Amino acid sequence: MRLRSFLAELRRRGVLKVATAYLAGGWVVLEGAGFLFQSFGAPPWALKALITVVLLGFPFACLMAWGLEFTEDGVRPAVPLDAGQSAPARRSDFVLGALLALVLALVGTSLVRDWRGAAPPAPIGTVAPESQENRAPQAPGTRTPVIVIMDTPAPRGVYEAETRERGGTNADDLNELLRDLPVSIRKETVSATWDREQQVLQQAPDLVLVHRSAFFHAMNLEFGFGYPGDASGFDVTRASRLYELADIKLVSVLGFLGGGSPGTRFIVYSRGSGPDNFEEEAGRTAWLRKVEGRFPFLKGRVTPLLVPGGTSGGSFDEPETARMIRDGVEALLGLPQNGPS
Repeated sequence: MRLRSFLAELRRRGVLKVATAYLAGGWVVLEGAGFLFQSFGAPPWALKALITVVLLGFPFACLMAWGLEFTEDGVRPAVPLDAGQSAPARRSDFVLGALLALVLALVGTSLVRDWRGAAPPAPIGTVAPESQENRAPQAPGTRTPVIVIMDTPAPRGVYEAETRERGGTNADDLNELLRDLPVSIRKETVSATWDREQQVLQQAPDLVLVHRSAFFHAMNLEFGFGYPGDASGFDVTRASRLYELADIKLVSVLGFLGGGSPGTRFIVYSRGSGPDNFEEEAGRTAWLRKVEGRFPFLKGRVTPLLVPGGTSGGSFDEPETARMIRDGVEALLGLPQNGPS
């Protein structure tokens, strides 16, 4: 069978239509699954298994389309043409066949890349910052480092009473603490349904400073689970589960931002609240291992920082805390450490 006749027969039996629909549907399913698996902390093998099923299903779907036809009377074997006959060829058959082959190659390459666990590329329209290992200390005339400070306005997550009373966030106080540094500071208010990762990436941040409990407080404010000592009662098991989900969200955000911007570093600060002993060095080390185990490309790029004073006394106004945060930011960005003004 000549190529033109074969392509015409593929069209007649609906194989080209089925192949196109399968690729489009499979691509949508995998894109959605990748987002959901990342958000809920699914193991890496789960997405690989789904990609394998989609790849193996493609030739099966094409063979089904070749051998069967769907009619008003149901599914039945496809009727072959009589000997000597051939499906009428069209000029568009070559074009459709070539486009399908190209799309199949592109989709297959992308799926294989994802299956191997390659880090996601930088978003279109942005330039990923250079690797942190190759970044030299800032010199006069170079690009001003960008810091994105992320936190929630949920009252129980705001450290300073005055800031809490005016409806501010920890990001407001950290902005004031770092305002005299030669940096550009952007504040990002998070919520239970926050999904602005792409917008943050577009700012090409050199450093992201994020409250470890930001998503927990935002979710707690949204769902009303409460806190210890609340008059409405407190369910420890339910709150602990919510904290686990919020931590999955935080780690997913770190992975997304870190994969899309290889030069970005992170400071994750906390006063030590939560069920995993973040106030102890061993607890912070275990949490960091969990982050780096899920996203190996974040190794050496995430700094867990404990704000002294505990959940009732930790404050950015304390000189020790202010000095510690400034020193950490200056060291990570390669800025001169001249002390606070």
